[in-house]
Amino acid sequence: MKIFVLSLFFIAALGVIEIPLSHTYKTEEEQYAYFKLIQLRRLFGASNVPISNYLDAQYYGPISIGTPPQPFTVVFDTNSPLLWVPSKTCTSLACHTHHTYNSAASSTYKKNGDILYFGYDQGEANGFVSQDTLTWGGFTVKDVEFGEMTYLDGSGWLETKPDGILGMAYFSTSVEKLPPLAFTYLYKQGLVTNNSFAFYLTKNANQAGSTLTLGGYNSTLSKGDWNYIPLYKQEMWTIKIGAISVGGQAISGTGFNATFDTTTSLLVGSFNIVNEINVNIGVVAEDCSNISKLPTVNIVLGGVTYAMPPSAYVLQIPNGNSYQCINGWQPEDLGPGMDNTIILGDLFIRTYYTLFDMGNLRIGLSTAV
Repeated sequence: MKIFVLSLFFIAALGVIEIPLSHTYKTEEEQYAYFKLIQLRRLFGASNVPISNYLDAQYYGPISIGTPPQPFTVVFDTNSPLLWVPSKTCTSLACHTHHTYNSAASSTYKKNGDILYFGYDQGEANGFVSQDTLTWGGFTVKDVEFGEMTYLDGSGWLETKPDGILGMAYFSTSVEKLPPLAFTYLYKQGLVTNNSFAFYLTKNANQAGSTLTLGGYNSTLSKGDWNYIPLYKQEMWTIKIGAISVGGQAISGTGFNATFDTTTSLLVGSFNIVNEINVNIGVVAEDCSNISKLPTVNIVLGGVTYAMPPSAYVLQIPNGNSYQCINGWQPEDLGPGMDNTIILGDLFIRTYYTLFDMGNLRIGLSTAV
């Protein structure tokens, strides 16, 4: 397992730090295989994709835990509430293919022991809570509670490149006794002065420059046309959708919601919404020959219309000397409480620079450069 050592760019006077993000798929072959899996899943009727889904995770970065620091790579996940890494005491096969945390090797370790259990699409992830120093973005964050996972069940964990998850979900998703978000420690210890963070994702496959900004946003990464939308309910990063239209044709229904998820590659939504969107879009030619003829999808958020042209919602996947195109709108059964919901994943965040503002309980959007 390689450790990707990434340079860090500090804006110390503003209390802001930028962390470059690595892309999970390092080659065109890996990217093509991943999106073919998505296509097959759609064709053969898989219908339930949990929001915290590693197979949909594309961006990750480095952290360290303990003293001296023990290095890990983690998915930065806006729909997961917990920081966790595999424990040295884990005997699951997946733990032998990833870095593991050794509490005995850290002078700053503190025992907690609360039991953790999570169910993911890949299988179970069980363990317990520990407390130690977190090194993240060049900052030393003291006494952070995190999960030591002692059991990772399912082949999905074997296929995952990063070691674990650093959850950045809105805090009310936390269950009883679940530790605070790692970012909360960062803010409360005064290491960043603004209680928000932003994700900028590059538009092209394997393009460098994707960035997680802690403590605000980087004004050079957008056109400055910021719009702020209050959270609709106190769970996840969810806001109300005013309206949806495709090529000027309104999508029927009301009470639509949008959830922002950095670990969903596509634009995933309830069957009643996305099926109608796709009917109005029509067929996306696999050879990409009709992209210019496809309609624009418009989503109204906070009174502002956010256009998703076909160049934004159609995936153009390198395949040798040519490209294969896949419609990024995917209907799914999102589970209880997620009716009338669209998950605005990486395709949307690439188009619109997204600020997750914990201090003001809102989402900020600006057109990405």
